[in-house]
Amino acid sequence: MEATHWDFFSLKTMRYILAIVLLISIVGCGSNESEEKKTSPLQPVETKNVAQPHTKLDSINKLIANDNRNAKLLAIRANIYLSAYNMDAARADIHMANTIDTNVALLRQARGEMAYMLSKGPVAKKEWEECIKLDPQNLECLSRLTELYIAIQNYDRALVLVNKILDINSSDAQAYFMKGIIVRDKYRDTTLALQYFQNAVDIKQDYIDALDMLGVLLAARGDTLAKYYYLRILEQQPRRDDIYYKLGVYYMDRGETNRALEAYDKCVQINPKNANAYYSMGYMFINFNDYNKAKEYFSKSILWGENNYRAHYARGYCFEMQGDLINAKKDYTKSIEMLNMYRPAQEALARINRIEAEQ
Repeated sequence: MEATHWDFFSLKTMRYILAIVLLISIVGCGSNESEEKKTSPLQPVETKNVAQPHTKLDSINKLIANDNRNAKLLAIRANIYLSAYNMDAARADIHMANTIDTNVALLRQARGEMAYMLSKGPVAKKEWEECIKLDPQNLECLSRLTELYIAIQNYDRALVLVNKILDINSSDAQAYFMKGIIVRDKYRDTTLALQYFQNAVDIKQDYIDALDMLGVLLAARGDTLAKYYYLRILEQQPRRDDIYYKLGVYYMDRGETNRALEAYDKCVQINPKNANAYYSMGYMFINFNDYNKAKEYFSKSILWGENNYRAHYARGYCFEMQGDLINAKKDYTKSIEMLNMYRPAQEALARINRIEAEQ
């Protein structure tokens, strides 16, 4: 039966649904791991006749060698070890410091960090709160506790803490970033949030997370400045496939199809498993009425995307446009199996069933 006999479901409606699910995908696109892995300051580096500067660890080791019962020095070294993910060494120093004096803010800081790294959030919270009681100006404990309260969506407490940080240090870029997150999520005030994110970038021009957030919020507003923030990130971290994906969405929303495809193509060159980019390219080729090409990209999205009900639905739509109702029905059914309440696939499957009944 011809497409004009498809009851209430028109081609325009189908494309609208696909556009909606595409927009949803960018919300969950978070940043991937940064381009450069963190290296441990404890890890030896091969050099040839080059004098190595003393590290913080070298310095603190010398001090501890002369005062090995100093809980504060042991706590400082434990924090250094934790920053290098040397859990065993940090645990040993924390244990030794505990036997000497537990009323040391830096020790509480280290104990909190250790607990957090072991996924013991409530314990970390308690330790950092004790840290602040012992030293109200400990910026590290204040920052870590603020992050924790943001994570559990206790924005009132987070706001109090972040304001304390800024009272102590009005040039704390991370504090402005966290305040931006708080006002965005608590008050839904993206305008004020943008100001705080910009403050963070003004203080620290290579603040990647803040640049990313500025790009996302401005892109949502249709502001052309968004792409410049994305490009600033790519200047520093050129292999960020997630940023190329966001750049592609920005261009696609503006109707700049060639630039969008270039960005998506760059994305999958860097990360051939980026399911969102393949989905977006498939969607674009639907708009070009090139259903074969669209199916190729949706198939790749299905291959690399876990529980990818959206791509199954979209590929089913391509099959339906080509009159292949059997394969369309398979994809719509698979989409529903993955997400039982996915209404677009439910309606599409019902439509296919009506068409088959009328034939």
